Parts: sequence; structure tokens; C-alpha cells
Amino acid sequence: MMRAQTNPTNGQPRVWPRSLEETGRLQFFYHSPDSSLPVRDVLNKQGQGYKTEPHLEKSAENYCVPCLQSNIRGFVKSDEKYLFLFTRRSDPGYNNNRYIVGYLKREKCLRRSYRNKAHLAVQGPILLFSFAHAFPLRDLRGVSESAAAHLRFKKLDKEQTRELLTHFKKGKNIFPECLREVHRLKKVLTSRRLDATSCSHTCRG
Repeated sequence: MMRAQTNPTNGQPRVWPRSLEETGRLQFFYHSPDSSLPVRDVLNKQGQGYKTEPHLEKSAENYCVPCLQSNIRGFVKSDEKYLFLFTRRSDPGYNNNRYIVGYLKREKCLRRSYRNKAHLAVQGPILLFSFAHAFPLRDLRGVSESAAAHLRFKKLDKEQTRELLTHFKKGKNIFPECLREVHRLKKVLTSRRLDATSCSHTCRG
């Protein structure tokens, strides 16, 4: 795969003649307490904003608003191929542990705008897995229990990346189910807010 990067002159993805490496990094998102699937907090049940990222509708991260933008910019500037998505499970009856629930395999880097300020997004195929088949963050080699409880992003080396990819090969990709769940939650939100289908929501972490 070729490395794609935004052309700053026209905002169109630009492909550089260099292959991406089998490495990646972690990116945190807030889980919806209204769902047993690993989807974002569309309804703001955690009080951190009406979440739009990861934006499954466009198979992208940071598509609507810049969340942990420094991590995304670092990802864009690197030769890393994978953006691993992780969250703290928050639906009732579970222990609030953090899980790596899938990854985005980058194909494009997009220039986006939020409140008249430019930011970068990444786009590509997303694979998501049920919490039963997710990877507990505290079990990742080289991540302490303390770090697993607090970090929001982290660069991974080749061994850590390989460990995650090997794990996910055993699971079933449930991206279609997660996308349908996001649309279900957005319908609930639409009944409460007029701007529910827009990209106007704030990232608070």
C-alpha cells in the first residue's frame, strides 16, 4: 500500500511513493453506555459531548471534529499503517475495563475543517470486533496496568502491532452491525436535537 497524505494546496489526498510499515498507534474514543457494541457515545451519556468519532459513516477518524488531533497528525506524518481504536466499556453490568476493539487501515489522509479551523482526518477500511473478542488494553505487551487505565493514545512497535493483528484474525468483523447501531442511536438523537445528523458536535477529549 502506498502512503497517502493531504496535499495542502487543494485538500485532496496525495499518494507518496513509499510503502506503509506494519506498525500503528492507539486512539481512544468514548463508548456508548446505550450499546453492548463498541460504538461511540452518540447520545452524550458520559457527559463528554455528542460524539462523532470514530465516524463509521465515512469509515474515518477525526472526520467531523479534531479529537486527539496531535495523535492523528503524528499518524499522518508517520509511515504507520494501523490506527487501533480502544475504549472503556461503559454499558451497565460490566467492569469498565478498557479494550482495543479494532482498527482502521489507512488509505487516505483528508483535510477537514471544524469551526473554520483546518484539521486532518484519516480514512480507510475499519474492522471492529465484539467486546468478547476485543483485546484487553492491560494485556498488551509493554503497557503497565497504570498506563492502561489512563492513556489516550500511544505509538506501538512492530511486535505490539503484530500481537494485535494476530489476535484479531481469530475474531469476526462486526463493522456492519456497528454501523447499523450508530444509525439507530442517531435516530434517537434526531428526535431530541435538530442538528443530530451534522458534524457540529464538540470533542471534549
